[in-house]
Amino acid sequence: MSNIAQLHRRAMELADAAAASRRRGFHDEALEHTRQAYQLEREAAREVENQLELEPTRSVLHRSAASLALECNEVREAERLIGRALSGSPPDEIAEELRDLLEDVYFRRHLSLRGIALQEDEFQLSMEGEAVGLGIAHANVLLTVVQNIRALIFRTAERKTGHRFRERGRLPGDLADNLELYVSVPRPASFAISFRLGSGQLKLPGINFPRDVIADLFDCFELLDAGNLRELEQHIPDEPYLRNFIGLAEKIAPDGERITRVGFTATTDQGERRVALSARQEQIRDATAKAKRMEPDESVVVQGVLLEADAKRKSLGRIQLVDEHGKAHRIRVPRGMMSDIVKPMFEERVKANARRTGKDLLLETIDLVDTNEGT
Repeated sequence: MSNIAQLHRRAMELADAAAASRRRGFHDEALEHTRQAYQLEREAAREVENQLELEPTRSVLHRSAASLALECNEVREAERLIGRALSGSPPDEIAEELRDLLEDVYFRRHLSLRGIALQEDEFQLSMEGEAVGLGIAHANVLLTVVQNIRALIFRTAERKTGHRFRERGRLPGDLADNLELYVSVPRPASFAISFRLGSGQLKLPGINFPRDVIADLFDCFELLDAGNLRELEQHIPDEPYLRNFIGLAEKIAPDGERITRVGFTATTDQGERRVALSARQEQIRDATAKAKRMEPDESVVVQGVLLEADAKRKSLGRIQLVDEHGKAHRIRVPRGMMSDIVKPMFEERVKANARRTGKDLLLETIDLVDTNEGT
């Protein structure tokens, strides 16, 4: 057992080193540490593979090795490790964790391009959940995701080309005349479609469009999903752009019911790059709220019809919600939220989460109220 314990301890030290490298932005170094950790943990798991009575050690080591295998994109090996663990007698709690991990394995397989050749101006979206099937998706879910991805792509392009955040109006002329987003027909998978970013005759110094825009978007998704909000703030230092990205990404993230998994795939010089947005909407919301609140404020929830959206002010916009009793509630909207997040809900029934600052309410999140639950 001493050799097994040493292998496991060293694997965990390398996994911690990988996490530290990832936080500093050294992704190649992080991957190398993860690969070393995976090899050691897999060796430890093999040492106890035939000792079925050695629980929970046997299943814990296999689960840990499978998780590291997934981080290294060794999907088939992760599947084998999970299968070996479940073939024994793992405790119920660990068995459930292994089954959840197996679902992640299957979703990673859906993220694979499976013979489809993506160009550098394309990326694939895959989703799982009750609202999607093999090549079919609920219209409202699909339209919402496509709309938010479109907004994220264009906002990323604006940010990378040095434009100030635009709360209203059209795209800047150089982008409006050239930038287009195309969507493929659905493909057999959990649900998979491709996006193509066309840049026309757009020539931008220091930027290889659209590859750099797609890579930047993937970087931001990875940071948000890992909860690295401080590094995300460093990557997007302009607060309106940061707020806009988090708000849009939250609406693309899984809700845990209709959509349980969301992932993206692109082709790079090093091969396929896969990003799974596994954090759920409420997890993203809770993490960002915790990060930005330095002192307690009164939280307020207002539900009603959005009947006014004013973005004329430079610093803060205002919206008005009318509740079921006819009472009007005015809420201030921070820059970065009005155009892409709030305005598409105009004249819809919404639920706004705000915090009270003095006499004013400041919007934090806003969502449509689903009046046709389950349809």
